[in-house]
Amino acid sequence: MPVDDPSEGQDLVTLTTAPDLAAARLVQGLLQSAGIDCFIPDENLLSQASYLAGIVGGLRVQVRTADGERAQAMLDDYRTSDGPADDEEDAAEPKAVAQAERLAQRALRVAVLGFILWPLPHPYALALALSALARKELTGHARRQARVAAAISLLALVVFLVLLLSLLRLLHRPSGLPAHP
Repeated sequence: MPVDDPSEGQDLVTLTTAPDLAAARLVQGLLQSAGIDCFIPDENLLSQASYLAGIVGGLRVQVRTADGERAQAMLDDYRTSDGPADDEEDAAEPKAVAQAERLAQRALRVAVLGFILWPLPHPYALALALSALARKELTGHARRQARVAAAISLLALVVFLVLLLSLLRLLHRPSGLPAHP
């Protein structure tokens, strides 16, 4: 049974974040099958604008604090038994993987949201993306996020430089208008 309102005196903890509603519902179904109540607080917002899921960092799946350890153990067991085996990912420390993935997510968010304050955040987003790509513990999904962030930022910076150079040429061009007597 899903938790309808987390504000009813229940302490919730974020168990995981899912890239889309389908993945969040899969985790929710897994937990509910074991009798663990869970809540997806971002579900209503992102069901209307699913394209924002990557920008906000995905959908949070939350459980009661009391159920947190049991839910995490179930999720870990599900990921190791049914998930694709990747020796390189298994060898990396979970904390290092999480840091690298957060760095890639932040790079993508800054790159996409950077169009609001264009071009100021793009050098920062590019630096974050390159830093994330340099880490060997980066997973496949996070690596794609970092590559997209780097591509967006590079494109934005190139467009900005082209526009800036065009503006400078326009300002330094002699006016070519004939003088009127």
